[in-house]
Amino acid sequence: MEANVERRCRSDKTGSQCRGSEILLDVLRSQGTRFIFGNPGTTELPLIDALVTNRDIKYVWGLQEATAVSMADGYAQASGKPAFVNLHTSGGLGHGMGAIMNAKIARVPMVVTAGQQDLRHFLADPLLAADLVGMAAPVAKWCFEPNALDDLPLILRRAFHNSMSPPRGPVFLSLPMNILDEVGSLPMLPASRIERASVGGGVADLAAGLLQFNSGQIVIVAGNDIAEPGVDEAIAKVARLLGAPVYGSSWPSANNFASTDPFWRGSLPTTAREISETLGQYDCMLGLGGKTLVAIVYTARDPIPESIEFYHISEDANDLGHNEAPRLGIVGNVKATMEALAAELELKVSPDSVERNVKIAQEVKEARQLALKQQADAAGTGPQIRPIVAVQEIMRAMADGALLVDEAPCANAYTQPMHRSTAAKQYFHNRGGVLGWGMPAAVGVSLAHDQAPVLCVVGDGSAMYSPQALWSAVHEETPVVFVVLNNAEYGILKEFMLSQPQYNARQYGFLAMDICNPSIDFQLLARSMGVPAQRVTSKGEISGIVEAALASGKAQLIEIPVTND
Repeated sequence: MEANVERRCRSDKTGSQCRGSEILLDVLRSQGTRFIFGNPGTTELPLIDALVTNRDIKYVWGLQEATAVSMADGYAQASGKPAFVNLHTSGGLGHGMGAIMNAKIARVPMVVTAGQQDLRHFLADPLLAADLVGMAAPVAKWCFEPNALDDLPLILRRAFHNSMSPPRGPVFLSLPMNILDEVGSLPMLPASRIERASVGGGVADLAAGLLQFNSGQIVIVAGNDIAEPGVDEAIAKVARLLGAPVYGSSWPSANNFASTDPFWRGSLPTTAREISETLGQYDCMLGLGGKTLVAIVYTARDPIPESIEFYHISEDANDLGHNEAPRLGIVGNVKATMEALAAELELKVSPDSVERNVKIAQEVKEARQLALKQQADAAGTGPQIRPIVAVQEIMRAMADGALLVDEAPCANAYTQPMHRSTAAKQYFHNRGGVLGWGMPAAVGVSLAHDQAPVLCVVGDGSAMYSPQALWSAVHEETPVVFVVLNNAEYGILKEFMLSQPQYNARQYGFLAMDICNPSIDFQLLARSMGVPAQRVTSKGEISGIVEAALASGKAQLIEIPVTND
């Protein structure tokens, strides 16, 4: 009976009697949605029941809401499409709030929904009922709760559109249980095509301004929210024409430039003073996207030196002049505008100049790579495994262009520089900073690539925020290899405390920093969720074991004890 209703709703959109949950699924189909990421409860059962007979949309099950949201985050970043999330009323939304904050900071398009109690008995204060719109408002771009079935198709389409409009980010819908169960006859709105690849105005003026500077005097800083297919090629064209090295954001998310390109110089440092010192080597800066110069801790220094001439392109007008004052700010799609800029520069720059720029950039890159290798080789002389050595051995096992998710704070300084990305969206990092993102995000990245292998490098502290992702990786048949760099401590916090001369820790030690008494058995934890696991204590064995795990086609966990001593 239910299957017949489902077929009828899909074959005749203008006169069929459909439940609200089935109307919701029809809208998702029109948006190209393949997955619903969630964790169900009572208020979500109308949707779960509809999915029983609508198997073309897959329910990706997280055993905890933050895991579900982070899987959706990874999927959205890797696919470039809005992810759809369904949480369980106030409790589930509360559990997912930190992960939604990550998505907001990283500008990840996402439609987050939560089941609401039946509005007809809301005055009776039913269990878990709450002002869900008010709860979600601080972490979502836009929030709404429909109070009639008639509103549902339009509100859902508005949510998808809003999540993709600059600045991209999560939106929230509260879905009352009675609306999803209600039966009605509704016309379905046709799918819309929204073309966002607009070229900003002022490109000729920008080209003229940049051409005032010689090769090597300009630096390009490519921000977090611009990663899309082909953006790396557009940036590379401009870099070659100007002889401009390319840096990433000080706190990156998805990569938007190939690390194998000769002009890539890595991510900027994470303090305003160090950012200023890096940019101070140049006379002109071209910034791409928003929120690129993020400092973790305060230093009495502006990140952009006063001496530098600053130009800025972003699809979000609010980014231009937000903290810095560009000589020229251009509102437009970064990829399209950079392609137009390259075409303008090609009229003025000779092929010989481009060839010379590439040669110089390659020499600089090779020198930097040699220095990093020498640093790793020097750290590998003793029996203990230091983070830089672990990462060097892990990367030996990875092919160029392999997918990597990075949430290991003890090794962040080495993981991105050693990963060999050949295009945008091959390296993913926790831009938001709320821990527990990496392991579930890796599952989402794999789903976005039709269950391709993904390597997830995660710290032991980070891993304990979302170990449920291990179960989801097996359940969803995603071949994610989780490599846990286990230093049995919050090492990054210890380093910061030791850098502060006024802190007591320098003399009296640390509180709540050492993960011991008891220690965590990651192999037993992984096996309890169906993930084969092993511990590697010899650096000579790391690359072979990682390579075999990636080739296995199944989720696996590899624990590597590391030390900074």
